[in-house]
Amino acid sequence: MVRSLRIIFSLLGFFSLSAIASFANPLVYGGQYYPEEFVLKQIPEVWTKYGLDVEHILFSSGADSDQALISGQIQINCGSDSRTASLLSAIPDEGIILATIQKGDRYATVVSPSSSFSDWNDLKGQMIAVRLGTGAEQILRRFFAQDPNLAWEDFKWVNLKIEDMIPSLQAGRIAAFTAWEPTCGIAEAQGAGKILKTYGEISTVPVSLHTTRAYAENNRDIIIRFLAAHLEKVALIESNPEEAAKLAAEYSNKTGFTVQPEAFISIFKRINFSLDVTEKDLESIKDTAKMLHDGGQIANLPNIVYDPSYLEEAKKLYEEKKTN
Repeated sequence: MVRSLRIIFSLLGFFSLSAIASFANPLVYGGQYYPEEFVLKQIPEVWTKYGLDVEHILFSSGADSDQALISGQIQINCGSDSRTASLLSAIPDEGIILATIQKGDRYATVVSPSSSFSDWNDLKGQMIAVRLGTGAEQILRRFFAQDPNLAWEDFKWVNLKIEDMIPSLQAGRIAAFTAWEPTCGIAEAQGAGKILKTYGEISTVPVSLHTTRAYAENNRDIIIRFLAAHLEKVALIESNPEEAAKLAAEYSNKTGFTVQPEAFISIFKRINFSLDVTEKDLESIKDTAKMLHDGGQIANLPNIVYDPSYLEEAKKLYEEKKTN
């Protein structure tokens, strides 16, 4: 199990910055290790449908993806709320948000299926795993801040790599872990864990699509068609999560790592994959930016810029294609 999880994180087709330097495609898109990205990798025909030539790369590091965007090696990327805040802080007034690709119950706390834990109060004094410095820690601190009966000091914390969480729970070394998908869905599908709590009501913690203002202004039509292709992906996930899960599992299997479709089915039914950016999403990003700034992780509070006009036109194009 440990070996398998390490494989999916290190061998899942991710590329380093040097690996993409020679690409000369009209649009290089830097994706990340997200279930919907696996689906998109399996349906490259959506790019062709909208007349696009896209090199779709998956990054293991959001920081590397941001640096590739800043340096011009890629034209569009995606990243969590903390990556959005860091990117927009690094290039003030130069970066913009185009859409979201997932939000809501992205993080979950998982306990053993045989445990009697029913909420966080039951876990006081227990050993809990979380990857410190990630969105998982941030969402927990937000949750604790809203509950006067909970404090960070009530628990024993261990900083674990994401691939070590399921085996540690199975071995009884920890009572629970908090992580992002697909780890939680995999634990459920394997019977290794059960969901204690999700956190969509605390914050939407959106994953967003970003580009630079210069690229957006000079390539409006490409961006519109790019977003329309993403709408095709969303439609598949929402209308047929079973088929989407099969595609995601197939992409995983190509790398020698077996994830059953059932793991992805639960994920596709739990998370919101809408491209629409809401005021709540923007407030979530601003809250994250403030947390990062207060903690000295970013130098400046960024100006969060979202231009809805690209997605509005993409929706019209998507509907036209569907009608025709």
